[in-house]
Amino acid sequence: MKVWEKGVGVSLFAIFILLAIPVTYSTARGYTQWWLLSGGHVTVNGVQDGYLHKNWSHSAVIITRTDLKRNQSYLVRISGEEFAGAMVYCSDWHAPRFPAFPIGDVNPPCLGILDDPDPPDADRPVLSTLKVRPGFVEFCTAQGKKVNATW
Repeated sequence: MKVWEKGVGVSLFAIFILLAIPVTYSTARGYTQWWLLSGGHVTVNGVQDGYLHKNWSHSAVIITRTDLKRNQSYLVRISGEEFAGAMVYCSDWHAPRFPAFPIGDVNPPCLGILDDPDPPDADRPVLSTLKVRPGFVEFCTAQGKKVNATW
């Protein structure tokens, strides 16, 4: 019995190492970006209805609304010289409610390609209304909702 337990332990350790090495490498090289659930607040028309993830480098946030039948997410770049204040609607993908999740650079979920079909209840952002300040994002949507995120 002890030999079997030792074999299972060694096998689990080997699997852990085989998974940890590529995840660590891809994170260190910037191929994978980790998103962490923030303690921030998301309100839609003044009512708390959503959650917020920040990336590891704190240069972008994913704002997820939960006031509609299907959750909807928006990716907002909050720092960086070139694209600060840029926003992408995530179409039919929304951020999971996990405390942390990775997004790789090969097939990111929020591409913002205009040819992607929108879900039936899509509420695209009005980009001209986007306001970004430290710890704050606010914008209006095509359906006239005001989305506010603070952290």
